[in-house]
Amino acid sequence: MKVLIVSNDREYVRKAKEIYEDADVALSVESAEIMTNKKKYDFIVGDLVKDSFNGYAVKELNGEKRKEKILPLRQEVIAVYSFKGGVGKTTLVRALFESLEKNIKVLVVDLNFRDGGSDLSFMLDLPVLPHIGMWLKERTKESFFENLIEYSSSVFILQSPPKVSLVRDIEESDVDSIVKLARSKFDIIIFDLPDEFNGVVKTALDNATKIVVLSKGTEGEFARMKEFPYEFLTIFVKPEKVFKKYTKLLNLKYRVISNFSKEIDAVCDFIFS
Repeated sequence: MKVLIVSNDREYVRKAKEIYEDADVALSVESAEIMTNKKKYDFIVGDLVKDSFNGYAVKELNGEKRKEKILPLRQEVIAVYSFKGGVGKTTLVRALFESLEKNIKVLVVDLNFRDGGSDLSFMLDLPVLPHIGMWLKERTKESFFENLIEYSSSVFILQSPPKVSLVRDIEESDVDSIVKLARSKFDIIIFDLPDEFNGVVKTALDNATKIVVLSKGTEGEFARMKEFPYEFLTIFVKPEKVFKKYTKLLNLKYRVISNFSKEIDAVCDFIFS
């Protein structure tokens, strides 16, 4: 996205650059006219021009810090995956459900099973109970909805238990059941997946309408990408220099970011577009 800032107010330009880091700056209307004749922009923000300028829409800076909430296709199943730990999957999961319209009902399914609890539970400060292991005791529709945590009016969580032993009997068919049950009430299902490739993870990936892979762009990750039997979108987080070579070899659809908090709008646009 290419933006032109049209202002001679230093404070205005500073605030605009916080939102649109790579934007060009024109300090006068005359400069803006020259720049728009030479270069193409998606839109303009500025206090020297209004409504439209030289064929470009002019947006107000106020309220632009967060874009309008995203309204994706109904019944999306999004799987967030990686080939190594520590790349920010849980941060992305949270950003995704926070980017959605409030009238979109979201279920987040946390399949990161480990003793001591998962990153998602800690990040969202969830209570220990209920969790997915409690539903597995009965595997009924009633039990499923009873064991969801209402994080907000539109976001519910099926969280990982604090001990792996509580989900030792989970099967691939349980993941199919989760998707089937969730589709009866939720518009979006988001799977937060571990960096493993077992039967449970594979079933979640099989059910996904969209798979998002986070990566640091290491050679080891690309080796696993090459063998990964799914189409997917890749988000590189501060990747190593070698990554461009492999994106061409694997013909990846990708986005590169350096800061989740500053670039999350662009990430969400990339995923939901």
